Amino acid sequence: MIQITGLTKVYRRGRPPALLDLTFDTRPGVVTALLGAEGAGKTTALRLMVELERGTGITLFDGRTYRRLRRPEREVGVMLPGGRPLAGHPGRRAHSHLRMLAGAVGVSSARADVLLDQTRLAAVSSHRLRSFSPGMHRRLALAAALLGSPHTLLLDAPTEGLSPRNVEWFHSFLRSFAVSGGTVLVTTRNPQEASVLADRVITLDQGRLLADQTAMEFRRTRLHPEVSVRGPQMARLADLLAGQGAQVRRDGGAGIAVSGIDRTEIGELAYQNGILLHELSDRVVEQPVPRPNLPFAPGRSGRVRLQPAARAAAKPAVHPAGQPVARSAAQSEGASTSGALPVGTPATGGELVGPRSTASAQSVIGRPGQSAGGRALGRQPGRAGGQSADQPAGRSSADRPTQADRSASPSVSVPTPGPEPELTLLSQPLPGLDHHRSE
Repeated sequence: MIQITGLTKVYRRGRPPALLDLTFDTRPGVVTALLGAEGAGKTTALRLMVELERGTGITLFDGRTYRRLRRPEREVGVMLPGGRPLAGHPGRRAHSHLRMLAGAVGVSSARADVLLDQTRLAAVSSHRLRSFSPGMHRRLALAAALLGSPHTLLLDAPTEGLSPRNVEWFHSFLRSFAVSGGTVLVTTRNPQEASVLADRVITLDQGRLLADQTAMEFRRTRLHPEVSVRGPQMARLADLLAGQGAQVRRDGGAGIAVSGIDRTEIGELAYQNGILLHELSDRVVEQPVPRPNLPFAPGRSGRVRLQPAARAAAKPAVHPAGQPVARSAAQSEGASTSGALPVGTPATGGELVGPRSTASAQSVIGRPGQSAGGRALGRQPGRAGGQSADQPAGRSSADRPTQADRSASPSVSVPTPGPEPELTLLSQPLPGLDHHRSE
């Protein structure tokens, strides 16, 4: 059993990750396919599993990492081409090459002969590798991965570029290996091959896991069978097929793609109406998967930190200097309709409507003896008649609110001059703060 948790790989800071938080598991007796286009992160995932590359996350083979395995070649068989089409040195012979690897693994040379027979290479075991076809090289690489009799196979695109006959042989061999109790994890770019070979299909796109489906669900939701038709009279044939209830779409300059009707019926309809056909073939088209919108931001360490869009929208605004931005009275009234306390309603604990923490409230209210605008609430020298700093010109002391008025008022609004928004404070004082009054 393989347990993959949080595999992440970032090659360069500021660039999208090659692999982002890949998490899944594979079980014995099941063939699992990693499906994705080129650059989706399939090979990177396999290399991270066997720790050929450094990254974050962990992969456990029966509860242990690859480095913790005492004899990894006897538990995990790995086939990573790495850009080399040859299974070994072109001047070596197949049997000598496999026996050399058997000695390195610590098994007898008889095991090499058995694998040559199982992979159908016994008849050409004395040939040099330079004369092997791509399919023979791939089978020899598979035999090398099976030398230690592992119960887990990690194969990177084992059938890519092979003939249909070799592809069919690989499929049958891997299926039989899984039926015998082995665990198989393969990568592929062909959705039709994934639906035929695998019991479980995991779809990757740009390093992210898009879907984790069984083969039956994958075929039902992701694969769409259709018929490709080409010829010089496609417009006429498309009208006839539409009359039969088929779905027709243009496919290239001189072709159409038809779904909802069998290929045999299309051929008979074209023959009855004297329409010449150049191509009439079945094919399977992969339906796109909705891509999740996952914003990311690289940190100083190069790691990727995800932040959901809804959470980012709910985050309070922050002043460039690091201080939270207080909301104005109009914004507070608008927020009261969505569940916030309305202006003038006593709050439990004396919570400030704008900032939510005591420290941020202190920065907004100011120091003792100062208003929210930063001016002293007491008297200032040079004012006529002892007029306070916040008292507007032409206002007498009789118009000022008394102590009884302040006590009866449920909330105090301190206007600020200029373009600054008006801050609204609730009646009860904040914990840890002195309640200052103007003299």
